[in-house]
Formats: sequence, C-alpha cells, structure tokens
Amino acid sequence: MILRFAVFLVFLGLWTWKLLEPYPVPEDLRDGLERAGLSFVAAKSLHAAGYAFLTILAFTLPVPKRWRWFLVLLLAWHGVATEIGQSFVPNRTGRVRDVLIDWLGIGLGLLAVRAWPRSYDERRDRV
Repeated sequence: MILRFAVFLVFLGLWTWKLLEPYPVPEDLRDGLERAGLSFVAAKSLHAAGYAFLTILAFTLPVPKRWRWFLVLLLAWHGVATEIGQSFVPNRTGRVRDVLIDWLGIGLGLLAVRAWPRSYDERRDRV
C-alpha cells in the first residue's frame, strides 16, 4: 500500500519539477523535434499523457472512492497551479490552453480506468 502512494507521489513530484523547469527537454531532443516540426505536438501530447498517467495511478491507490475523486480534483488544480507557476519561470509561459489539455489528459485517464476494470467488484468501487 505504501509503495503505491510512493510511486504516485514520486511521479507527481517529477512531473511538477519538469513542468516548472526553464528547459524541461534536453537541447538535442528539442532541436530534433523542432526540425521535424513536432515540437508543439510532442509537448502537448506529453501534457495530456502525463495527467492521464497520474489519473490512472490515483485510481490504483487503495483508498475509498471519494479520496480517488479528491486526487482527481487535486490533479486538475495542479494543472492550473503549474501553468500559473510557469508564468514566473524564465523561458516558460502559462497558458489556459495547456490547462485544458491537462484536463483532457485527466479525462482520458478516467476513461481508461473505466474501460479496463479488473473485475466487477473493482469496477463498481473504482469510478
């Protein structure tokens, strides 16, 4: 049980760090993505995927359903807070569009949790 919480918190911490870092992507990778014209798509896909993953992790925690929903709300707030924080970080900008993409990722994570239950009893308790 403690391990699941630790994994969630570690990933949330790493995600927060990368979202608030001035240069979150290594320069060589960033340059390659820009040359291929994929910089925007990669960045926004990563936003959605990161929040989807964290949402799925939140729903694997052995806590009552109301706490899972609390964590989802916390992730939604986290998306807003990190965008506000980015407005104070050199080379970063906070954007409403990114918050919406984060929330899309949370929604995708919830759909994934709903779509792949392990058993009937677990599905009933999960969402």
